[in-house]
Amino acid sequence: MAPSSDLGNRPLSGGRSAAAVHHDRSARLAAADRRIGWVTHVLDDLVTVPGTSRRVGLEPIVGLIPGAGDLVSTAVGVWLIVEATRFRLPPSVVGRMILNTGLDFVVGLVPVLGDAFDFVFKSNARNRDLFRRYAADPEADTREHRLVLLGAIAILVGLAWLVVAGIGWLLGSVVPAV
Repeated sequence: MAPSSDLGNRPLSGGRSAAAVHHDRSARLAAADRRIGWVTHVLDDLVTVPGTSRRVGLEPIVGLIPGAGDLVSTAVGVWLIVEATRFRLPPSVVGRMILNTGLDFVVGLVPVLGDAFDFVFKSNARNRDLFRRYAADPEADTREHRLVLLGAIAILVGLAWLVVAGIGWLLGSVVPAV
């Protein structure tokens, strides 16, 4: 039997050692990070706005195309999430990435405000940072992301309740009592 210091070279299923599997994951992680980093750079950080330290990419410009620009931006955001899930990120982190992309899409539908939001929020850069942190260390603490998701769910439930209550109020005031 191999000594305990040689456990990294023990054959796993398929005859590959743990070290070989780790090397393969590291290479896949580096390649995914390059792809995600490049797309994020183009969409969120391509050029510096003159006179400021803020960077802007193509996303706010593409977002100027009503509807289609937001769909294209969201499709790229979904690709980024799918790419990240290949590395088995914690569910709460994937949920946070979905929340970032969804918020970017919904606010992006509002003319002018959505483009300003893209300039400030940069969902792709946020998702890239989440990917880098949790793909490298999937065991890292995710409490912050679970709390954000719980807050988002509470807000959605509250909004749904307001819509139902508003419809009930409208129906009660418009439709005469029988």
